[in-house]
Amino acid sequence: METIIIYDDLGKVFSVISGDVLIPQGGVQYLAVDIPEGKQIKFTDGIGVDVSVTPHQVILEDRPPTIEDKLAEKEVQIIDLKKMQVVTNELIVENSAAQQDLLELLTELGVI
Repeated sequence: METIIIYDDLGKVFSVISGDVLIPQGGVQYLAVDIPEGKQIKFTDGIGVDVSVTPHQVILEDRPPTIEDKLAEKEVQIIDLKKMQVVTNELIVENSAAQQDLLELLTELGVI
């Protein structure tokens, strides 16, 4: 998504506009950038543009997980736990059957 960032000579950000944007004309500095999924502009004391480099660059940081992200992660964990539970139950059944077979064999051999 194209985003316009309006800032001053110190890099202090005044406006961030996304979507259908008008590019400022004349004395206003701006950056037209694509902010990657999972990233956001990092503001430190209102400064979100690095003006020490040419061309100036937006300063990005990882976006913290949203509630939806956290819920999706928990859902995956629950599904994984349910799969492990199914496997564990299958192993218990197999183990029980193997114990029964061993018991029958030991009985046939007169060991018990």
